[in-house]
Amino acid sequence: MLKQLVGAAVIFCLASVVPAQEPRDAALLPPEATTPAEQDDKGKSKDPAKDKPKPPDKDKKLTQPPKTDIFSQAPLMGSQFPTGFNPQMMGDFFGGFSKQTITVVGTQTITTTTTIANQQFSQTITTTTTTPTTQQRTVLIPIFAGAGFKVAENESPMPIDRVFFTYNHFGSLRGPTNITPPTQTTSTTNAFGVTTTTTVVTDVPTPKVTSNVHREIFGFEKTFLDGFASIEVRLPLIQQLSSLDSFNARGVGDLTILGKYAFLLNRDVGDVLSAGLAVTVPTGRSIVTFDGNVHSTLLQPWFGYIWNVDRFFIQAFHSIVIPTDSRDVTLLFNDVGLNCWVYRGEPNRAIRFLVATAEAHVTTPLNHRDFNGPIYVPDLAVFTGGVHVGVLGNGVLTIGAATPLTGPRVFGIETFVQLNWRF
Repeated sequence: MLKQLVGAAVIFCLASVVPAQEPRDAALLPPEATTPAEQDDKGKSKDPAKDKPKPPDKDKKLTQPPKTDIFSQAPLMGSQFPTGFNPQMMGDFFGGFSKQTITVVGTQTITTTTTIANQQFSQTITTTTTTPTTQQRTVLIPIFAGAGFKVAENESPMPIDRVFFTYNHFGSLRGPTNITPPTQTTSTTNAFGVTTTTTVVTDVPTPKVTSNVHREIFGFEKTFLDGFASIEVRLPLIQQLSSLDSFNARGVGDLTILGKYAFLLNRDVGDVLSAGLAVTVPTGRSIVTFDGNVHSTLLQPWFGYIWNVDRFFIQAFHSIVIPTDSRDVTLLFNDVGLNCWVYRGEPNRAIRFLVATAEAHVTTPLNHRDFNGPIYVPDLAVFTGGVHVGVLGNGVLTIGAATPLTGPRVFGIETFVQLNWRF
């Protein structure tokens, strides 16, 4: 009996010391459910700093829609906005005229005054005779054969893949003329004291020819060399309505081919320095002058640049036009524009951006400045203002107007619409 009690005690002690084995399938069982209070207790950290809530992820702000207040929105910079999307320069009309000779009908008035004065009496006799007459007069006609050749018109210093369309309306184009009737007066006195004075007034005024012009330009630009260079083609169509029916014109203008290469190109901020050559070939109508027809091939070397500073950017073109015909005028163009990003939104918005623009355009003739050549171009400064609207992702719609700042005011106002689609 004592041996049985001792054996039972030994077995009980061993059972209390050695742990029982888990069932074979215990690892496959789901974890025990815990109450929220238990989870909080288990999740507490000894370090109080680790229990502070994490700040919101900054990248999540980019998924929020942009602000709609166009004056309080901060400009997008760097990778937040695609570089190279600066809108193009708008441009202006350079103000060239051809001199043509026409026959003008007028009148010639001859007034003869005879005065007899001696010691006995004095007498004055006046006779007036008016007859029709014709004379040759030189008039100035706006030149649009090479329309659209100026490099700064609807152009960017940045090489771009695009197709584009430009519509221009030029109101009251005219050249300076002298319409004062010439007057000739002669006076003679004979030995008998008779004085005869003859005044001849030839009233054949030079007509001031004014024109309203509609012009459309179709073109495209294609880049190569990894976007550092491009080639561009422009084809203008012209409809010219003049105050004299003989100067009405419509048809295709001269074709312009423009090459561009960016020597400096910062893709991070969009700054660029480029240069190239524009060649205008005589595919349209000749320029009629009193010295025969003139239809030059125009060579236009140029350089341009874009400089971005926060919300603003400056872009400019400087070029010289060299004609192959010595009767034509060599021109210097200086064009500078100041632009401001008023609004920039997300790429998927219908209105992607708004850019306000003010441009100054200076035209300087380098020869034939004496007004005696067959083609006349005045010194001219023109102001251009407008707005660029980014539409439907890759489109840029431009609306603007231009007016001369200096005389002679060779046109009243130029209005235009430009549409560029980048691909």
